[in-house]
Amino acid sequence: MVIITNANEDDLNEIYAIELESFDNPYPYSLLRAYYFLAGDLFLVAKDEKGKVLGYSLGVIQYGYRGHVVSIAVKKTERKRGVGSMLLMQLESKFRLKGCSHSYLEVNYGNKDGISFYNKHGYKVVKLQLNYYGRNQHAFIMVKDLLDRIGFE
Repeated sequence: MVIITNANEDDLNEIYAIELESFDNPYPYSLLRAYYFLAGDLFLVAKDEKGKVLGYSLGVIQYGYRGHVVSIAVKKTERKRGVGSMLLMQLESKFRLKGCSHSYLEVNYGNKDGISFYNKHGYKVVKLQLNYYGRNQHAFIMVKDLLDRIGFE
């Protein structure tokens, strides 16, 4: 059983461990901690029945209408089991409840699994951002309409 809940400060060490195993350029612990205080109920964790963190999602709202998926990651041993999908859908639900009309994110343009995951959830590539992650490390900007409008792309 997987439970999606708000992150708490005691979860940060487990979240950071997932961050380290998931990204080539992980966020430092201090930044994750700062986001914990800034994001409020938009910092979510997936936990197993024993309370172990399986994954997390982190979002912020910009300009009152735009949800930004800052980060989402799942422990390597728990991937391809729906945990990431549950985290993303819960984050999007919170964006909608807070009045967001769309959600967006950045993903490394070479991250085929990530791009496929986001496509499966309705995100569309709208831009290639050159050097987003550093020299020759480009990102796709992907957007999803949260109001199910036709022609948003």
